[in-house]
Amino acid sequence: MSNLKPQKLLFQIEIKRILEILSNDIYDSPYALLRENIQNAYDAILMRQQDRGKDSFAPEVNVKIDSKQVVIEDNGIGMDEKVVSNNFWKAGSSGKNSELALNAGVVGTFGIGAMANFGVCKSLKVITHHYEGKQTIETYAKRESLSVTEECIEINYVNEIREPGTRVIAELDEDQNLDVQGAINYLAPYIQYVPIPITINDNLISQKKYLDLIELSGDSLCEISEDSIDQNGFKFMLKTVISKNGQIRVYCSDISKGEELIKGEIVLIQGNGSIYGLRNFFGLAPIPVPSIFNLEGISNLSILHPTAGREALSRDSIEIVTQIVNIIEQNVAEKLSKTDMADINVAFHNYIVSRNRYDLTENIKIEVKPDNKTMPLNDVAPEMKGRKAYYYGGRDQQTILAFGNENSYLLQLSQNNPRRHIQHHVLMQKRIEEVPDSPHIIKVFKRSELSLAEASLILRTTNVLDEDYLIVDAKVYIAEISHQVPSMVKHNSGIVEIYLSRESGAVQQVLQTYETAWEVFGGFVKDFIRIHLYQKFASYIPSSTKQGADALHKMLMKSRELYMYEFSDMGKFESLMSDYVAGEIDFPEVLKKSTTIARTHSQFVRQDQVGNVEQEIPSIVENKIASEQANLDLLAPLPPIMRTETETSKKILKTEKPYLFLNNFNMFLSLSNRIFKRQMDFFLEPHKTKVIWGMHKIVYIFTHASNNLSLYYDIELKEKLSDKSTGGAPFPTTTIITNNKIFIPIINDLCSFFDIKEGSKEFYVRYDIITDLS
Repeated sequence: MSNLKPQKLLFQIEIKRILEILSNDIYDSPYALLRENIQNAYDAILMRQQDRGKDSFAPEVNVKIDSKQVVIEDNGIGMDEKVVSNNFWKAGSSGKNSELALNAGVVGTFGIGAMANFGVCKSLKVITHHYEGKQTIETYAKRESLSVTEECIEINYVNEIREPGTRVIAELDEDQNLDVQGAINYLAPYIQYVPIPITINDNLISQKKYLDLIELSGDSLCEISEDSIDQNGFKFMLKTVISKNGQIRVYCSDISKGEELIKGEIVLIQGNGSIYGLRNFFGLAPIPVPSIFNLEGISNLSILHPTAGREALSRDSIEIVTQIVNIIEQNVAEKLSKTDMADINVAFHNYIVSRNRYDLTENIKIEVKPDNKTMPLNDVAPEMKGRKAYYYGGRDQQTILAFGNENSYLLQLSQNNPRRHIQHHVLMQKRIEEVPDSPHIIKVFKRSELSLAEASLILRTTNVLDEDYLIVDAKVYIAEISHQVPSMVKHNSGIVEIYLSRESGAVQQVLQTYETAWEVFGGFVKDFIRIHLYQKFASYIPSSTKQGADALHKMLMKSRELYMYEFSDMGKFESLMSDYVAGEIDFPEVLKKSTTIARTHSQFVRQDQVGNVEQEIPSIVENKIASEQANLDLLAPLPPIMRTETETSKKILKTEKPYLFLNNFNMFLSLSNRIFKRQMDFFLEPHKTKVIWGMHKIVYIFTHASNNLSLYYDIELKEKLSDKSTGGAPFPTTTIITNNKIFIPIINDLCSFFDIKEGSKEFYVRYDIITDLS
């Protein structure tokens, strides 16, 4: 055996792969080259303005695009030899961490943008003149000549005094085709509100005013107020504008958290879009905030920090905005409750139910018979004008005529939730009697009178209530119920009592399944409970309370701590690898930090991983119990559709036709395996679903029934959504859980982006838990 001497090997880096990480894996589009260089130009102008004053020069950024190259030119602070050598051409080393830069409020501090240019260009020339210098510096590099071991960047000097600033000239790859309109469409969300002129081929793209969002003409204005808010550690001024159609607009300024002043402002309007994050007027990314009022608009705050690729904001940024929005919504709700507009704002009604704020219902109205008028709930009483008052939730005309007469008033509940839920809750609080012929239990069948199928239904229902909903010691009965009511839920002395009508069509379908298809009986019982019973007993579920949210949050955090990093699911390294290349951190530190990067990763779907719901989960489409689903409040928190007896290898499931039970969604996407392993406990709980989409992103926001806990799932497509495909709205929760996967619905307008005909599709996903347990 030969005598081998110990030796050390050189750790090598493939420069081409590093450039791919810094460009393709971090930035979402070839147009990101323009965004990063414009951001650098804007930062340079901010720094010059900070040092010399905003009126000392006329700032501008000009971009020129043709088929072969792009040119970005600014008249900012410029770079001296030290910055050029140690920052611009050194990946991971930013020159924007100085006191001047921080005071100026620069947008970027990662130091990746310069090298990322080489993801789409083959050469880069930079001509710069520092505002305090007497020489112009010209540097040039070719991608094919880049090396980490040899000098490869040319640098020349010209002694002169001229206007400071920087010009970046990027020679494009032959396969890159950047056009002017595409650049404008891509860059608009990022630069449209920047207060200095930014032109693309002489088209002015910037200097829009987001304050215009809250302006209303006198004819449309109902009420306006300004209040000083001091709540949950935050202080700010809040301007609330209410239009005649009940729409809310808010302006939040002078914000501070504790002793820290937060520069910037928030402008929101009630709609169905998303809240977009800006830092010093430069666009960063959408903010996945679970707004009950469906607020959309701009959050321009100094505390917002993007990830390196700007595909999302940091978790701390999202949580701060979420807390502020929750405070805004609370104050807006209290303000709106004092106006007549409270009656027509459905989002306000959802807020009352979600936050249990029935003290805000004074101006919500209810129909009064026989007058055929509406009355604010604040004015309703057990006796009004010498007449006794009853309430009725049905539509039977004989009952309405019998109790709405010259001797008594009949308060008729709305047929639509959440208004009906609010009306019923307030009337119960005021001890107003329901009409005497309301549904009641005629008979409870004894055990000896039950069929084997009915006894099995009672047993299985009791088990599901215990295991899935944490309702212990529930009592389930087969009964005869008046008024053809299919089921009733009562709460007596802390015990949940459920009565199922033997005559109910839905009950009969479940019982028939016991006789003819025992293998799917358990799944049908779970579906029956989800559709027909859940919203009747939801308020008695322990996990729907704040305490339940606290317990769930602790469970999720524990699973996060126990999770080990999986290389096979590796996502973006953001600036970690560039820090290593730049010599800022050692390799052991890379390994240590990489174990914490577990919330951003890639997801691949091949054509052979697309299947049909009918084949993969046949028990769903065979289910016939959804005929009464119209009575369900589909936008309220709902439990998932459980099919844990089924296992599938498919990542996308399509339906051959719409199904009411699946809320007519035609396609479902499997969440990543990482989500399944770590966040299953969240999805087992009842939750609401909201979707926001635009540009490259589709963001799902799932909110726990307590409203104290949200999970956002951010999908970043490699291709851009169409310019018209932008929006956001709540959707019926239709989460499907199998033995090995969690599926979420894809809204029908976006199905084409996931309809894989051949090959495979890759997209990036990012997720996190956002809490507000205050």
